[in-house]
Formats: sequence, structure tokens, C-alpha cells
Amino acid sequence: MPTRIDGRDRPTCPVCGFAEFMYVQIGANTIIERDGGVLLVRLNYGPRDGRWALPGGLVENDETIEDAARRETTEETGFTVALDGLLATWMRSGFPILVVIYRAHITSGTLRVAPDEPLRSLASCRRPSEHPRPASSRMAGWRAR
Repeated sequence: MPTRIDGRDRPTCPVCGFAEFMYVQIGANTIIERDGGVLLVRLNYGPRDGRWALPGGLVENDETIEDAARRETTEETGFTVALDGLLATWMRSGFPILVVIYRAHITSGTLRVAPDEPLRSLASCRRPSEHPRPASSRMAGWRAR
């Protein structure tokens, strides 16, 4: 039975009256310049299979967003990175994931495909105009440098 809170109907527990608000997952990504381009990974699962993306993934409940960005980047590329600051955040209406993107630089490691993701590809775009997706406002901060 829904309860009206803040102008919206919220699912509510009929026993205790607890109103459930939307849960949002948090994604943490990095943008790493390498050889004059940006390091990207090719996804090998889900609805975005085959598309290129920034290294990153979802934040686990026992880590900070920054820790998740570093961990996901290492898992997907083999590189250990240091974060250089927040670049952007974005969220698409109706899609409950808040994405946080950090600038980062490589501190150590060797480029490799993650052992448990044998089909993942790695690439480095040479210039923003070579980005494999159409131009987006999320890349505008990087391009403006």
C-alpha cells in the first residue's frame, strides 16, 4: 500500500509503515590519459556488450567511492592509479545509478586484460574526436583541458 510523501507515492510496508525510497547504486570510473589519449575498456556483458567505456564499476558496501574507482581500474586494466580529483558526476532519469568520474594517472602496473574477463579489450583513443561514442557533455571537462 503506497503512502504519499513529498508529493510522491512511496511503497510502504503494511505492517510497520516503513516507506521505501528509491535506492541508487553508485558507479566509480576513472579517466586516464595515456599516450595522448584516454584509456578505455570494451565491455563483454549485459546490454552494453561490445561498447567502449571508462574503467570502473559499482561501489561495494565496504569501500569508499575513491577506493572503488582505484580497485575497478586495477581489476580491468592491470594499472594501479592515483586519483587526481573529481571530474564529473551524472545520473540519467529513470536509471538508478549515480556515476562518479575521477581524473587519474597510472602509478604502476602493466596493461593487461582481467584474468576473469578474457574477452575484455583495451584501447587508448588518441584524441577526443576519436572517442568511439558520440560527443557527450560528460567528456566536456576532459576535452576542455
